[in-house]
Amino acid sequence: MTAGTVFLLRLALWLLPLVLGYLAGRSWGRPRVVSGLLAAALAAGLLIKPFPLGWLAAAAGFLGGVPLGSKR
Repeated sequence: MTAGTVFLLRLALWLLPLVLGYLAGRSWGRPRVVSGLLAAALAAGLLIKPFPLGWLAAAAGFLGGVPLGSKR
């Protein structure tokens, strides 16, 4: 593997909890979807080396995706 390939794989691994957390936040109101996506985000967050950083990325993505206003 080249250095560029390793970099892209690590970048994808770092972004995965953030993206899954964001998708869980956007699916607010559907409890089964939210719980599944959050579980996947937290599991992916365990793979990131500085341990709590992956879970913080998942939480940041979730909070960024939760709708704040009412949907009308």
